[in-house]
Amino acid sequence: MKAKKVLLLAATAVLIYTLLAHPTVLGDGVQQILGWIGDGLGAIVDFMKSVVE
Repeated sequence: MKAKKVLLLAATAVLIYTLLAHPTVLGDGVQQILGWIGDGLGAIVDFMKSVVE
């Protein structure tokens, strides 16, 4: 349980550091991840449309 807290704290610290030191890099990464999610949802919608038709 203690190792989980340490890893969570370390991940939070890295995220905050990246946000403060390189905000554009972090923003680009978030946009890329959201783009992947959008592409995946679009593919699911396209599949569902092809199943219904």
